[in-house]
Amino acid sequence: MHSKKKEDHFEDFFSDISSTLEDLCQSGFHTVHDSTLQELKERGETAAEYGMQHLSNLLLALREELSGSRHRVSVDRSKDSLCAKYYTELVTYMELGREKTAYDRGKNYYLAPSGEARPH
Repeated sequence: MHSKKKEDHFEDFFSDISSTLEDLCQSGFHTVHDSTLQELKERGETAAEYGMQHLSNLLLALREELSGSRHRVSVDRSKDSLCAKYYTELVTYMELGREKTAYDRGKNYYLAPSGEARPH
């Protein structure tokens, strides 16, 4: 049994966040499920533990805005705009994170010391 490589771990982490964002996209900003808010909180805390402070801040800020707007009667367009801003920044972060992970995987493959088995 082999342990997961760093790149595999980050791909899974980014995939989990993307899945949460897809759930949010389907539910909309005004009908967010408690489970989605919890996932945003957990992913934000995990990102902070990994040293990804900007990602953590985005996830937790989005959670805060969504949580506050769930039970609001009036439609505040500025809050929707702020949620959309956080959402699009997170989608961009996920794309860039996956791209960097792919580059790291390629670098590790091609720069593996000769004689050492290359990862599959």
